Amino acid sequence: MKRPNPTFLQKAPKIHSSRRRRTLVIVLITLGITMILMFFRKVSYDGQTYAQQFPDLVGAAKRETTTYSEYRRPVHTTTESTTTETTTEATTILAPSLASTTASETEATTTKQQNNSPDPIMENPSYTFKKASWHQTATYQKRAVLLDNLREKVRAVDIEQSYMRVCFEFISLKNGDRIGYRNLEPVLPSGAYAIPIELVWYDQYSKGKQELAGVSTYSKGSKGAYSASYIGHTYRYGKQFFHRNSLNLAITKNDSIALNFIIDSMGGMEKVTPEINQISGYVGYDSKILYQDYRSRRYKSAGRTSCYDMANYIQYLYNGYINSPDIYQRMINDMYYNEMVSPFKGAFAQDTPILHVQGKNTNMGAFMDCAIIDCEEPVGIIVYVETVYEENANTVMQQIGRYVAEFVRACYS
Repeated sequence: MKRPNPTFLQKAPKIHSSRRRRTLVIVLITLGITMILMFFRKVSYDGQTYAQQFPDLVGAAKRETTTYSEYRRPVHTTTESTTTETTTEATTILAPSLASTTASETEATTTKQQNNSPDPIMENPSYTFKKASWHQTATYQKRAVLLDNLREKVRAVDIEQSYMRVCFEFISLKNGDRIGYRNLEPVLPSGAYAIPIELVWYDQYSKGKQELAGVSTYSKGSKGAYSASYIGHTYRYGKQFFHRNSLNLAITKNDSIALNFIIDSMGGMEKVTPEINQISGYVGYDSKILYQDYRSRRYKSAGRTSCYDMANYIQYLYNGYINSPDIYQRMINDMYYNEMVSPFKGAFAQDTPILHVQGKNTNMGAFMDCAIIDCEEPVGIIVYVETVYEENANTVMQQIGRYVAEFVRACYS
């Protein structure tokens, strides 16, 4: 029998100990990496959950652009799975650019003494629609063909872009003609949802349930996205606002805090939504809707509407203005004097009046513009684009606006 090497016998305990330490180090390193990955995954998941439950709290409209470059399809170096499904069970009803969190973490934007009394109500000159002076040359049959062509052009735009979702609705406010593309799909309206919210407020005002001189106070508990709020950036806590001025800021500056003042004056979204649904509620804002976004990700969440519904709100406003201008004139004015530049501006003649409200959520890649175009005939345009880049969304909106302008001109040339 061969005798063991004494040198090996002496080294064996050291080798065993060394291997045990090495194994322990490897286990600790693996455990550390696993914990780090779990931490980042948790942060990412929390961020996605927050964005899905409170989608309108981030990325609301703040920036203005007047020109848009030619559309360039984004170049993607990675392929994203289309089987991912994310489900959010919202327990509260959200409003565009609204949130249940506090609006600001800081009280002071300036060292000047602030007058907390409401600023006086100042009205812009009233906007009036053009009197009908154009004679339509297209027959009913030709107009129907032109409408179909318009839808096909929008469809081609959507199909051409592989990383984009385009929804569209056109309505003639003159005769009710309408055409849509993916117009019944759920969309994230963000600040554009100020349209139906304010319609309900003005309806209540017409019945004596609301007052223009009603007051709301900006406080630490005010709801809204601070980053998207003119109020949040301009005033300190304690400032008061007349309802009329809040109505104006919600549209002209896309201010989410001002819009919350209006919602709160009506008792909250749980009271407002049923009245909105009476106007149009194909996609109910309080319903949890399952849909797929431009990245093929699936969401189940409230706080959605459709381009079809938004067009109905535009039509309701226009008809209300025609029949009761004393009630709706202020809202028409605010849309006309909107400080946010509409992508449709470059699609029509330079002097064409555009009355619009924007919706923007950059975190979700959701962009919307709802407009009344006072051209040869008053028309409503609703365009919703989901994509990575805001510039590309604006360019597509402008392109679709050109198609609408071509349609209208063809009917009157």
